Amino acid sequence: MEQAITASDHIKRYLIIPSGGSGVRMGADLPKQYIKLGGKTILQHTIEALAKHVDYIVLGISYDYRIIVEDMLQTMGLADRVYLTVAGKRRFDTVQRALRVVPDGVLVGIHDAVRPFVSSKVVDKCYEEAQRVGAAVPVLQLTESLRYLPNEGEQQPSQAVDRSIYRLVRTPQVFWSERIKEAYQQPFQESFTDDCSVYDQLYSDLALVPDTTENIKITTPDQLYWGEHILTTSRQERLRLTERLLSSR
Repeated sequence: MEQAITASDHIKRYLIIPSGGSGVRMGADLPKQYIKLGGKTILQHTIEALAKHVDYIVLGISYDYRIIVEDMLQTMGLADRVYLTVAGKRRFDTVQRALRVVPDGVLVGIHDAVRPFVSSKVVDKCYEEAQRVGAAVPVLQLTESLRYLPNEGEQQPSQAVDRSIYRLVRTPQVFWSERIKEAYQQPFQESFTDDCSVYDQLYSDLALVPDTTENIKITTPDQLYWGEHILTTSRQERLRLTERLLSSR
């Protein structure tokens, strides 16, 4: 199932989409990436949103869904640009396996299979910043209050936290391929919650790219409902609706 990718003389853009999740939080019979949204699977929407920005895509999938994915790629006309690898037990393992078919000297992004609404501008900016700095990640400012919860057993109350010094981390997270491959040679740690947390163990040159609110991760039924709204309503129309609601108060 795995096959090597040949690097070219100029900088290519690769994208890994780990797609082996079971979708337990969604409570559906299918893994969440294969749930239909507007007549297409969430995974197909995600691939369509990113394919025009990259040269090659590496999909880490469960072998049970190989035929479904291969048929989908043929329909999309992307079979010659997408490479399939077998997903591991954890997301960390899936990315580690996918990185084996990515050459050195290229840029590689890693994107959640269920983030289909990422902005084109954000994707390009992440690749551009990673090429310039070494790595880049889209982030979003917090708009709600935060509190710090002490560890269980500590005799102190929860405390308010200054939200201005924190950011929500999104994907695609983009790196020079040889650096992220080196980072993924480390043994797995529970603190590895995303690719940047793996990268941070070896490198500190990470650029933060402002993200949009639409770049949601669809993992629960309410997020699926919001995804349907985003899909069927243009950004301009959503802004008009918001302005109308604000003016009516």
